[in-house]
Amino acid sequence: MTKAAPEIDVVSRKEFLQDWKQNYGPGQHVTMLGPTQRGKTTLGLQLLSASVSPEHKAVIFAGKPKGRDKTMAEAADKLNMRVVEEWPPGYSYKDRKRNGYVLRPHQGMKDLDKDNANIREQYRKALMSNYASQRPVISFVDEAHHVQNDLRLKSEYEAALMRGAPVNAQWSLIQRGRYMSYLAYDAPEHIFIFYDPDLSNRKRYSEIGGVDPKYLEAVTEELKTYRGKNGNTISEALYVRRSGPELMIVEIA
Repeated sequence: MTKAAPEIDVVSRKEFLQDWKQNYGPGQHVTMLGPTQRGKTTLGLQLLSASVSPEHKAVIFAGKPKGRDKTMAEAADKLNMRVVEEWPPGYSYKDRKRNGYVLRPHQGMKDLDKDNANIREQYRKALMSNYASQRPVISFVDEAHHVQNDLRLKSEYEAALMRGAPVNAQWSLIQRGRYMSYLAYDAPEHIFIFYDPDLSNRKRYSEIGGVDPKYLEAVTEELKTYRGKNGNTISEALYVRRSGPELMIVEIA
């Protein structure tokens, strides 16, 4: 790592977000790889804030219902998005000026099979709506492993990555990379990697293509991790842009 590090630029989070706002294009897929408590959601929402508008909407597929995840409710307010539990959302005049929606599971807790079936149905409708969209839209899939495997939406997940409408972008936040479709590595233009101590997850770096996976491992092992005031950890990220390829380290601030 000591020899590799000088070859990669280190940029502040603020500088990176400014450049992202200028360079990100409709339909470009994004994948974020790393274990929990590394800052994937934080960085992902910051990038989303710099990307969405009433003309370029997003749908956040939240993994947890109301009462389990305050982060997405707070994100909805900051991003000017409406929280919904069914798809399609009912018409609201204010939606014309909103940047999109947060689709979260309902808090049923009555019948597990019915709850799972309902969540799967709503997520599938939203994914397929974005799949065919003629207007720029981002599917922000938090906990992509859960959506692909637990909800059994692998075909829908892969379809969006492989052949969705040109303006349909899929953003995947992935915690358990070893279980994900190869398209999560092969299709995105933008990939963010946080250090992962799990070797089986790191082995999937070879599917990114265009960059030596051993090099990626060496760089991510040196990424700095900090503990915040709330006890959560947050880490630097290695950014890989496939066209180029271009690599840089994104600091936490």
